[in-house]
Amino acid sequence: MRSFVCAAALLLVLTHAARAELQVRMPEVDYRELEFEHNGLVTFGPKGSSLDRAQSYTNELGYGVLPWWEIELEGELASGGGQHLTWNAMTWENTFQLTEPGEYFFNLGFFAEYSQATLHGQPNSVTAGPIVQKELYGVFGIDSVHTLNLFLSHDVGNGASRATTFSYAWQSLIRTHPLINPGVEFYGQIDDIAHPGPASQQQHLVGPVLAGAVNVAPYGALKYEVGYLFGLTPASGRSAVRWRLEYEIVF
Repeated sequence: MRSFVCAAALLLVLTHAARAELQVRMPEVDYRELEFEHNGLVTFGPKGSSLDRAQSYTNELGYGVLPWWEIELEGELASGGGQHLTWNAMTWENTFQLTEPGEYFFNLGFFAEYSQATLHGQPNSVTAGPIVQKELYGVFGIDSVHTLNLFLSHDVGNGASRATTFSYAWQSLIRTHPLINPGVEFYGQIDDIAHPGPASQQQHLVGPVLAGAVNVAPYGALKYEVGYLFGLTPASGRSAVRWRLEYEIVF
């Protein structure tokens, strides 16, 4: 069943399009867990450019409907530099857990989403791809976790581009304390994988991140991530601040 779902999602993405987010998806599904999640992003670039103080905010409601399948419904607000926020899209997201944590050399998952544009004339989109994670214990006395997302995206409907977008997201965290886990993140996007163009026209960012969680049992748990990213190309802007807040509770 899992193989069929993932194959169908990958087939969709090879013929449609989507957007990339500065967020690292995890391969685990928490069965019967209800999640409320907020993600924020503010970018900085040359004064007066579309990247200077551009903003993106998403709010999500998710639930682990099966031990290996989590669904989320997301609303997105965004704006270019100096513009008003607009409601851009509603998105249905799916995370499929393919392995049990620690069962194999890698923890594997698969992510697939469909995004319905709410702005007139904007195409809808589909995104899908694998999630790969590796946990390391006691390497130079340090425990760490490393997660990689590799996604393809394509537009759907009126105004759809023929381009297939490739995006990647990498996060490495050192497990020091449940409240504070420092690490580093990498994000990148190539708008048309068939015609990538020069590196200066691609988006690549890197920077430090802090992540942690507070257990407030029996009332659930609070999680956070906050990162500061540096643009590596002109198309990436100078820098960006991103954050993620999540409340989760099992029903």
